[in-house]
Amino acid sequence: MNRATSRRTFLQAAGLGTAALGWQAAAQAQDKNQRKPIQGFEEAPTDPKASQGWQPVSDRKVRVGIVGYGTCRFGAQFSFQDHPNVEVVAVSDLFPDRCAALAKACRCKKTYPSLEELVKDDTIEAVFVATDAPSHARHCIEVLKHGKHVACAVPAVWGSLEDADKLFEAVRSSGLKYMMFETSCFRADCYAMRQVYHAGGFGRLVYSEGEYYHYHSYQIGSYKNWRVGSIPLWYPTHSTAYYVGVTDKPFVSVSCTGSNAGFPAWKPGANRYNNPFTDQIALFETAEGGASRMLMCKGIHSKGGETGRVFGEKGWMDGTQYRGVMKELPNLARPPLPPGVRPGGHGGSHGHLTEEFIRAILEDRKPLVDIAMALNMTVCGIVAHQSALKDGERLKVPQYALT
Repeated sequence: MNRATSRRTFLQAAGLGTAALGWQAAAQAQDKNQRKPIQGFEEAPTDPKASQGWQPVSDRKVRVGIVGYGTCRFGAQFSFQDHPNVEVVAVSDLFPDRCAALAKACRCKKTYPSLEELVKDDTIEAVFVATDAPSHARHCIEVLKHGKHVACAVPAVWGSLEDADKLFEAVRSSGLKYMMFETSCFRADCYAMRQVYHAGGFGRLVYSEGEYYHYHSYQIGSYKNWRVGSIPLWYPTHSTAYYVGVTDKPFVSVSCTGSNAGFPAWKPGANRYNNPFTDQIALFETAEGGASRMLMCKGIHSKGGETGRVFGEKGWMDGTQYRGVMKELPNLARPPLPPGVRPGGHGGSHGHLTEEFIRAILEDRKPLVDIAMALNMTVCGIVAHQSALKDGERLKVPQYALT
């Protein structure tokens, strides 16, 4: 695969012309108008006992680069700058004002104008990619090509099965750590479900559900407006984690239906995706022979949220309360956080994701949401959309496994 053209080079080639200035002006206007918290980004209360029992595995500091400080401000949201085993070496964003703000938030002096420049820095050993979703796969491959571990905001890929295969091969051949920062995996309920499942408390999962509601009366800002008219189940992982993240198993087929809440941007011809759906609900066949109902809805007027339920032959969970035959439960609590690391948003999952990624590097082990799990959570949604366009025709879902 040829080296992707630098996004900064593209802007320079355009002479910072009308299109580039338009993107920047739109981004600045959206930032100004969006002062209220985006659904899911509300900070979880910091438990004064959150670090109780935390033990360092090393006194080494992993040298990290962080890329991306757009509307969601993800680059500084995961507390890398607060982790005792991390040194934030450099940061980057295409827009100079955002890059400066990210550097300030991360208490970092070194900046680069693009990811493509940052990855050339030999002092950096791991990169957190918090760029636009359509660039995630390309950017992660670029990081891996330069011999660095990579963590990435969701989703792993954006609508492309070909990109999924390229990313999988890039990770597998590199021998480096890859982790997708899927927040549901460290929500208290999903994490507890995983603990019970792997202790045998459910047996085979017969049925599971994952729900992601993300209603907005305004359009969330995005680089080159990639969010405008976007396909719901191309952003599926907050839901699909409630099966894949619980079991480590994939889906094998899907039938999906879509609907439209009447939003102007979600009409054929009104968006770059020619997408008519604000809401999609998929029924998956699982690798265990069970069923999973997974949805992503933008058009339901609600307070938002990410939640799920699992039902097995020996027990079930809705929330963190187990009901079933298992008498002695495993520890259902999330691991302790390092001192100073905030739990953050998305149900207090942010800090846990950073701790998991850094600890995986220090312990030289696979992270929880590795490349196989990341793609099994993501690619199923791409195929689900294809099914919705075919009136719910059941389609096979590609499966990924590291052997």
